[in-house]
Amino acid sequence: MQTVIGLGKAGCNIADHLSQYPQYQIKKLDVGLKKTKTTFGLKHQDSPELYESTTLPKGINNFLEGVMSETLFITSCGAVSGASLKILQKIYKKTKIRVMYILPQEDNLAGQKLLQNRLLFNVFQEYARSGLLNRVFLVDNSKLSDIMGPVPIMKFWDSMNKLVTTTYHMLNVFQNTHPVMTTQTKRINTARVSTFGLLDSENNQEKMFFNLDIPREKCYYYGVPKKQLEEDPNLMEVIRKNLKCNVEHEKMKTTYSVHSTDYNELIAYCEKSSTLIQQLAV
Repeated sequence: MQTVIGLGKAGCNIADHLSQYPQYQIKKLDVGLKKTKTTFGLKHQDSPELYESTTLPKGINNFLEGVMSETLFITSCGAVSGASLKILQKIYKKTKIRVMYILPQEDNLAGQKLLQNRLLFNVFQEYARSGLLNRVFLVDNSKLSDIMGPVPIMKFWDSMNKLVTTTYHMLNVFQNTHPVMTTQTKRINTARVSTFGLLDSENNQEKMFFNLDIPREKCYYYGVPKKQLEEDPNLMEVIRKNLKCNVEHEKMKTTYSVHSTDYNELIAYCEKSSTLIQQLAV
């Protein structure tokens, strides 16, 4: 089981979507939330700097008690994200922390939010590289929008959050279940800046949630119906083609993992990791 801590609107919305799965213990923090077993309200502050400098409310230690051995911390760059490092400081000795950082679309970035995005984007990566964080997953809302295509306004954010949570959850499931076939070896310990996405295996097309520069390792995860595993003579060739055609540089380690599912169709995902600090597009 994994603890999921959502901070701010984006983090809480993704945490809400993950709550449908029994593998996650959900905790949400945001302005205006009531204090319950799973939610904790923060006082409104006018800037990220004030959230960073203001002492966290009483009861925060009790709220964060009982985190599992692995924790996923999700946030974006709203003002309340200024409390991120203080919250992480409360738990980093108790659990392995993964951060999922959500980058807003460019047209939603200006002023204070623009500066906070640059700050957290870099700080989380530096913390991951230093080993204070187990990993940081970068997710770009612009990439998600491109992958989804046209969506009605009233369904836009829900569809985006569903895409992120479904993909993250399925990767988590595959990484914690026994594959029927795999070439995976031990992860490269220094490759802690990561992203994930979908793989269109038939058309050999990756649909990543962030454009990761110079990935050091990549793994494809295939969820294959049992019948297809037993009867499809071409599946192995499809996998080989995916691996061969999507090598980005000669030093990149590329592996795959095949899992049996009860779904009617093949599903495939991709996870990439880099040893390098990523740069924001200018």
